[in-house]
Amino acid sequence: MEIDFNKLANYKSLAYGASNMAQLGKVKEEYKELLDEVVKKDSFSYIKNRDNFIAEGLDLITATINLLLIVGLNERDFEKHINKLEYYKNVKYKDK
Repeated sequence: MEIDFNKLANYKSLAYGASNMAQLGKVKEEYKELLDEVVKKDSFSYIKNRDNFIAEGLDLITATINLLLIVGLNERDFEKHINKLEYYKNVKYKDK
């Protein structure tokens, strides 16, 4: 399955006019809502409702992408991150 997360960049307008700190607050809010979809009981955890969990996770991803775009994420930043992930995959966490 291929998911085109690039489509989320089309929703920066949802954060239009938001300051960096206001958008960071939105990221925190979405993170809390995602955690609210997890039940922690004794020594185990489980997801209450899969659909709600996925919806909140995607809200968190969207809010985070908007925050990164607001603070000026660019292609160089993104490539640097991809290179770090490749290093993790091929060196740091290889054969673990």
